[in-house]
Amino acid sequence: MYATRLKAVILVLGLGVVVLAGSLLHLQVFHGARFRAEAASRLRRPPGYHPTIRGAIYDRSGIILAQDTGAFDVAVYFPFIEMTDAFVARVAGKWEVEPDEARARIERMWSELARLTGVPREELARREATIRARVEIIRQSVLDLHGRRIRVREETWGEPSSVGHAIVHDVDLAAVGAISSRPDDFPGLAIESARKREYALPAVAPHIVGRLGEAAAEELAGNLNAAYPPGHLKRYWPGDWVGRGGVEGACEDLLRGARGLYRKGIEGNFLEDIEPVPGRDVHLTLDVALQSDVEDILDHPPGEGGGRRAAAAVVLDCRTGEALVLATAPRYDQRYYGADFEDLLKDPARPLVNRAVCGLYPLGSVFKAVTAAAALHEGAVTPQTTLVCEGMLDPAQPNRFRCDIYVSHGAVHGAVALRTAIQKSCNLYFYQAAELLGRENGKTDLRLARERLMLWAERLGLGRPTGIGLPGEPAGAILVRDPRNMAVGQGELLVTPLQVAQLYALVATDGRMPTLSLVRERPPAGPRPPLGLNPRHMAVLRDAFAAVVNEPGGTGYANAYLPAVRIAGKTGTAQTGHGEPHAWFAGFAPAENPRIAFVVILEQGGHGGTAAAPIARDIVKACLAHGYLDDRPRSQPAAAPVNRMNGSGRLPGGRRNGGAWQQYLPPTGPERAAPQPVG
Repeated sequence: MYATRLKAVILVLGLGVVVLAGSLLHLQVFHGARFRAEAASRLRRPPGYHPTIRGAIYDRSGIILAQDTGAFDVAVYFPFIEMTDAFVARVAGKWEVEPDEARARIERMWSELARLTGVPREELARREATIRARVEIIRQSVLDLHGRRIRVREETWGEPSSVGHAIVHDVDLAAVGAISSRPDDFPGLAIESARKREYALPAVAPHIVGRLGEAAAEELAGNLNAAYPPGHLKRYWPGDWVGRGGVEGACEDLLRGARGLYRKGIEGNFLEDIEPVPGRDVHLTLDVALQSDVEDILDHPPGEGGGRRAAAAVVLDCRTGEALVLATAPRYDQRYYGADFEDLLKDPARPLVNRAVCGLYPLGSVFKAVTAAAALHEGAVTPQTTLVCEGMLDPAQPNRFRCDIYVSHGAVHGAVALRTAIQKSCNLYFYQAAELLGRENGKTDLRLARERLMLWAERLGLGRPTGIGLPGEPAGAILVRDPRNMAVGQGELLVTPLQVAQLYALVATDGRMPTLSLVRERPPAGPRPPLGLNPRHMAVLRDAFAAVVNEPGGTGYANAYLPAVRIAGKTGTAQTGHGEPHAWFAGFAPAENPRIAFVVILEQGGHGGTAAAPIARDIVKACLAHGYLDDRPRSQPAAAPVNRMNGSGRLPGGRRNGGAWQQYLPPTGPERAAPQPVG
C-alpha cells in the first residue's frame, strides 16, 4: 500500500517536472527572443530621430543659393488638438480647475501663440487640421501593420515617449524664450530644434532654384516612398518637406538626406546614435551675379521697353551648352512665398510662371533662322538668289502675306538676296522662300514645303523639350498649315525662350553645341546627335545676322549695336491676336567667334527692334563685364566673395547701383535712323 502511494507521488512529481521543463524549454527556445527584446525595451526609451539635412545648392562660382540651417519650431501635443472630453477632464483634474476653465486656458494658449509668432489663429486652425490628418495616417498604418488599434506616441502627452507636432516653423528667439519660460501658459507646447531651408538670395532666380513644400498624403502613399521600404531612414514621413519646382524638385533624389537615429536608456543615457547622412550638394551652371544683373535689366528695361513688363531672358555658353542665365520678370521672393501665395496666384502678371523655361509664345521673325537654314540646305535658294519684295505677295489679296515695312511705312524692299532679307527682315522674301521649299518638277507643292519646314524646325530643337532637366518644361508646338505663314514665325507655332536660345546657339556653332545643362551633378544623358548642318550655309546665316546689328538698315542697328563687341542677331515681332505684339531679340556674340547665345522676349512689348533690342544690348554688356566674351582669365564675379543681400534680395553691386561694365565700355550705338526698320 505504501509502495503504491510512493509510486503515485513520484509519478505526479515527475510529470510536474516534465511539464515545467517543457514550459521552460518552450519559453526559452520559441519565445526567448521576444521576451529578451521586451525586457530590453523596458530599459530604454523609444528611438528618437535626428532631422534630415538637405544638400546645398551653389552657383557656378560657389555662391550659396540654398542651404539647411538650424532653427526652432513650436510643437504641439496631439491631445491639445483633439480635445476629447476625457482629456479635458484629465487636465482639469491635474490643474485642479473645472473643465470649462481648462478649455478656456487652452484657448488662451492658442491666442497667445498667435500673438507671439504672428501666425493668425485661423492659420493655426488650418495647421491643426493638417496634424489631425497626419496622425490619422499614422494610426491607420499601425492598424494595418498589427491588425488592431494600438495607441501611438504621436497621440500622447505627458509620457517619456510623447512626440510633439511642429505647428509653427522657424520662430524667433523672443518667442522661444517666452514659451520656454512660461510653461504654465503654454501647457501643450514645446520648443524643438529643427532644420530650415534658407535662400541666401531669395529674389534672384527663384523659379530656377525652386522651393520646398510639405509632402502630401497621396505622395507618401505613392511614388515618393516607392524606393524606401518601411524603416528606411530616407523614407518620407508625414510632415517632411519635398522639393517643389526648379532645382529643388528636379534634384530631390540628390538633395534629400537620410535622418539619423538614436536610442536612450531609461535614465537618459545614449545606447545608440546614428548620425544623419546629409544630402548631396549640387552646383549649377548659372552665374548668379550675371543672373542678378540681367534680372535688373528686365525689371528696368531701356528704350521702348521702359516700364515693367512680363519678360524673359536666357544666356547660354555656346562652347559648353551650359545655361548661364535663366531670367524671368516679374518674380517672387522666396521669403514671402507662403504669406503672399494667394496674391501671387491672383496677380495678372503671373509672377509664379517660369517664363524662361516654361513660357510658350509665338515667335515672329526670329523663326527666319529656321526658314533660311531649310531653304539653303534643301537647295531652294542660294546666297545669291534674288527675290522681289513689292509689299504684298498677291495683289488680289492685299491684306495677306504683307511685308512689315509696307504695313508700317508704305515702303518696299525691292529685289533682295538672303543677306539683305535677313538684315532688313523682309517678309516677302521668306514667303517666296517657303514656296520654293515646295518646288518640285516645276510645280509648287505647299504640303512638301510644310513637311520640310517642320523637319528643319524639329532638327533645330523646336517642338520638343531641350532636356535641361527642370520639371514642367513643355515641348512647345509646331503645326504648319500654311508654310508661308510659318516661314516668318506666324501661325500655330509655340516656343519657349530656352528653345530659341538653343536654336541660335546651334546656328552659331554649326550645330556642334553640346546638349544643354544646368546641374553639374546631373550631366545630359548623351551627346547631341549630329544635325548635318553645312558650315558654309551656316556661315552665310551668321554673316547676315551680324549685318542686322552692325550695318545701317539692319533692324537691330539703332538699338542693339555695340562698338565693344559685334553682336549678331535677329529681331522679332510676334502677333498675339490681342493687344500689342510680343517683342523678341535672339542672337549670339561675338559674331565672328560666338561664345554666348541669348534671347529676350517682352510680352506685348511692341517691335523687337525698338523694345527687345536695347535689352539684348545691355545683356551683352553685362556678359562682357563678367568675362564671357573675351579670353581674359575669368576672376570671381565682384559679388562672389560676399554672400549678403541688399534690401531687394540681390547681390550688391548690381546694375541698379552701377555695374563695373559702366566704367570702361564706350558709349553705345548710333543715333536712330528714320524711318526705323521693323521686324
